[in-house]
Amino acid sequence: MAVIALSSATVLVFQFGRPFGEAVSLSLALMCTMILFHLLIGRARDRGAVSEAVDRLEERMADLDEDVGNLEGRLTGMEHSAPRRTRAEIDPLFAEVEVLGTLVKQMAEAMSDLETRVEDQQAIAPPPQRPGLPHYQQPHPGEREPAYAAPQQPPAQFVSPPARAPQDPYAVDPAPQRRDVGNIDNRYPAHAPRREDLSQTGDYLHADNRGQGSVPPSADPVMEPQPPKPNLAMRELITSALNANRVELHLQPIVTLPQRQVKFYEAFTRLRDAEGTLVEAGSFLPEAILSGQIARIDNLLLFRSIQVVRRLTSRNRNAILFCNISALTLVDETFFPGFLEFVKANQNFADVLVFEFSQSDVAEMGAMELESLSALFELGFRFSVDRISDMKMDFNSLAGRGFKYGKLHADYLIGRREAKHGHIHPSDFGDLLHRYGMQLITDHVETESQVLELLDYDVTLAQGTLFSPPRPVRAEVLQGAPAPGPKRSAMG
Repeated sequence: MAVIALSSATVLVFQFGRPFGEAVSLSLALMCTMILFHLLIGRARDRGAVSEAVDRLEERMADLDEDVGNLEGRLTGMEHSAPRRTRAEIDPLFAEVEVLGTLVKQMAEAMSDLETRVEDQQAIAPPPQRPGLPHYQQPHPGEREPAYAAPQQPPAQFVSPPARAPQDPYAVDPAPQRRDVGNIDNRYPAHAPRREDLSQTGDYLHADNRGQGSVPPSADPVMEPQPPKPNLAMRELITSALNANRVELHLQPIVTLPQRQVKFYEAFTRLRDAEGTLVEAGSFLPEAILSGQIARIDNLLLFRSIQVVRRLTSRNRNAILFCNISALTLVDETFFPGFLEFVKANQNFADVLVFEFSQSDVAEMGAMELESLSALFELGFRFSVDRISDMKMDFNSLAGRGFKYGKLHADYLIGRREAKHGHIHPSDFGDLLHRYGMQLITDHVETESQVLELLDYDVTLAQGTLFSPPRPVRAEVLQGAPAPGPKRSAMG
């Protein structure tokens, strides 16, 4: 700038013939002007850099706020779950100590009674022999012995005969019943489950929905399934909650082991009654299925899951959301066309949204369910099988139909609960799924001892209340209403 000012003064003096003082003054004014412009430009540049730094700081503060919120949620969960876990571990010990105290008390009383009886017997003198008692005379040497002598036998103990039930002319002989139950698989080879199998799996009411696993009534009268009775109060609660939009979406994280970093999320539906009391899914789902409202609940769950997925993918593309839906929704002619149209409109979320079905629903899927499943699979969506209790299932064919994840109860894997595994050891179940391209997720993890045993089995994904219970999604995330389907009027 000084060189430019000096050059301009030289030009004014020699070229234009201006006085020396005037030329110097003009050059100084020019130099001050250039200095002023330079300062203004530098200040604007510094202001822009400071603004960018402030924006980055605000973004970082927002991330820190979210991390603090997550940490606060985890600490709250630990505060609520730690006393319960401690009580669950200590209560059995207290019960055993109480039982031992009762046994010791009973033993002390028995020993005291026995000691008293022994002292009483020692204090009583034996009775003297009475001289007047008759005796059998010994036979003389020349006489014959009597033809009959009563043998000395201990007194016979009386055994009461077994009590007999009153005879029923329509009763069935128990022996043929046992033979029928024992040979039921031979006479009906089409996967006929026995009574004990149905009672263990809990699918007794679904045994003959599509003709699979039904047992002839002549085999065992006790096997007749009783139709469930409708719960009108629960049905009214479900209808009012859906109409009043008292439906909440709860999320539970699925973490990696041993780092315990959040990898996936699973969505759950919860209802609230008119008083605001939270109703768990186990209470209203059976009645929702019985009354035909399960498809409406699944439709609302899908819409809100898409909203949550949009929020998650804006922060982390790897955050996959598991969405539980019923197999009945796949064959519902009223809801599934709108359901399929909605997922087509949101096909860009196919890689971060996983539809989850229970193993009992997957085992009972027919041609219509599999066709609907194929339509979702062609759109790029993947599936998960939940509540696995039978490890002998054909998971290879499931993997070919788009199933990518399988969930197994932690107690099944570590041997605390018996499962149907056949020749497959539960510890090898994860390797079996990995061989078919599926991932094992161990759920219902509630104690640290379970985590230690799962680490011995090289489990990498886990879910349970130990890490975090299902928590409601914030209201600002869930905004709007479900998109109308082709037959929206039927939802009311």
